Amino acid sequence: MILSFASFADVHLFVYKWNPAQQLVRDYFSKSNHIQVHEFSIDSILAELIIQEEQQHQVVVLLTASINYSLGQLQLRFFRSIQKNVSSVIDVYSTGHCMYGCQSCAHVYSHRLPITFTNYMRTKHLSSTEIDKNIEVVICPSFSSEEAPFSLLSNQKIVEQIVAFSFPHIIKLHPSTYQTKNDDNPLVSLSKLEQDHVCHFLTSKNVLPDTQTNTLKYIEHARVIICDSDSSIPFEALYFNNQKHILVYEMPEKHNKDDDRQTYFHSFHTPQQLTNLLECYFAGNLECKTEHSHEFFLKKYDEPDGKEIERLADARHWTTNHNNLHKNFDIEKIKQDLKDQFQSPLTQMTLYALGEHTSAQIDELWYADINDVFNVLLNNIDSF
Repeated sequence: MILSFASFADVHLFVYKWNPAQQLVRDYFSKSNHIQVHEFSIDSILAELIIQEEQQHQVVVLLTASINYSLGQLQLRFFRSIQKNVSSVIDVYSTGHCMYGCQSCAHVYSHRLPITFTNYMRTKHLSSTEIDKNIEVVICPSFSSEEAPFSLLSNQKIVEQIVAFSFPHIIKLHPSTYQTKNDDNPLVSLSKLEQDHVCHFLTSKNVLPDTQTNTLKYIEHARVIICDSDSSIPFEALYFNNQKHILVYEMPEKHNKDDDRQTYFHSFHTPQQLTNLLECYFAGNLECKTEHSHEFFLKKYDEPDGKEIERLADARHWTTNHNNLHKNFDIEKIKQDLKDQFQSPLTQMTLYALGEHTSAQIDELWYADINDVFNVLLNNIDSF
């Protein structure tokens, strides 16, 4: 998604210091001429805003954390507070974290834009994105949690079954699961079972590296997609109008009779059910349920063409000349406003959203003296 927006304008990407993938992100975008990676902090954000003001640029803040969850909600409050004091910040926009069913991207006039597909549409014909088009089976497991272990990744027998597949296939793990320990990423709560099963998947030579982000290209050429029902992958696969077979893992107690995608899926929750589906596929006897899936996709989203960001910019008035921009802003007032807004009630998630500390530092501060945490935080940022 970052690459999609970088095709429209320069992007400054702020990554939390507690994010275990920070160096991976830096390395991934290191050769990009239009993406600069910064460590997230109040100081670094205000410093970049000063530069943008001096260059008389309009600024759009894009949030990739879903506002369905507390981190995304806190980020939205954080940047809207800044926006009130910085005239060059013309919009704070949440991109949403998935397609279909995610209300975090349900903005007026823009929720039908399939920006998840933008970079795929723009690069699918480039030689640099070439892949093995002969791999028929693509497996994309998601994850759940200790409290609700309903993911494919929680089912030991099916994980072992997939790792033992003898036919050509690839496994694309969820990006958040490559850090297999929960203390690596404080916001990802893989169960111990899922952590063990990720490690088991990683023993397979068919697992794609974490630097491979072009999942849609693999889905395009696959004949069979194996994934979780509670995921955006099966819906994204419905875009491709080439009679795929989408096999979704779903526990009976999680079945939602109102889920209108189900018409296009084959469901399984046991190894034998998955075996039966695959045997029918390889024998040429598996019913194709996706014959009209593209029409279903278009009922939810517009036809992707790679120009979604341009249309989003028009819908959100990013290209409109805004009056009264580029006035000098008061850094101390911004910090005071942030203090007033986030001082009470103060939670660990607030500290994660403000981004001034590592995960270990947040734990130490939080459990050492909860009442003094915010004062310590302000002392750190007042030196700007």
